[in-house]
Amino acid sequence: MPTVSSRALAAIPALPLGLFVAIVLAVVVHPVAGFVLGVVIGAALFFWVLNGAVGPALRALGAFPLDEGSEPRLESLVESICASHGIAEPILYVVESSAIDAAVVGKPDDTHLIVTRGVLTKLERLEIEAVIARQMTLFGNGVSAATTLTSPALGPVAAGLRKRLLNDRRLVRADFDAVGVTRYPPALASAFEKVIESARISHNARTDHLWMIGSGIDSVQPEMRERVDALREL
Repeated sequence: MPTVSSRALAAIPALPLGLFVAIVLAVVVHPVAGFVLGVVIGAALFFWVLNGAVGPALRALGAFPLDEGSEPRLESLVESICASHGIAEPILYVVESSAIDAAVVGKPDDTHLIVTRGVLTKLERLEIEAVIARQMTLFGNGVSAATTLTSPALGPVAAGLRKRLLNDRRLVRADFDAVGVTRYPPALASAFEKVIESARISHNARTDHLWMIGSGIDSVQPEMRERVDALREL
């Protein structure tokens, strides 16, 4: 997850647009009016990017809300982990893909956990628990900024920002943090080994960085075998 704040990312498109509007209107209309309207428009874009990134991110992921009671095993595991670690329960979503993957988007007070159908059908209970724990360790740890990076308002700048800001070492650290929650490294390692033998999630440049595994195409995530070997050494 990126170390930069979501506010800094939201300012990237907002400041240039506000400045451009201010200059144009200052020349065409009036300097004061140009300045005021530039500030208003820049601020509006800033808050739109900052607060409106969750919905577009979920749509780009292809995520749909899980009906309550439809996946009792998943719901029970999420509830248990949240209760034992003082974490607010996320809203659960599913992506209809046979790939084994999971993602988390949102803000500190509005978190959404997404799993693929492959997680629910191909993994055993302990493996699902490990995947959930791994994603939950990311709550509040750059999730807002990672979500903001999917905003269409960032345009082509987003690709460069993802490469610059996302660190594969932090992603591996999240694997280790998950083990700190479950106290059972083999479960996450086993889930990752099943990933190696399965198809990957479809590539989407805007959202690939949100996934625990990703498509493998220009991904920021480390190689799976390296992650498995690191977990096996614990």
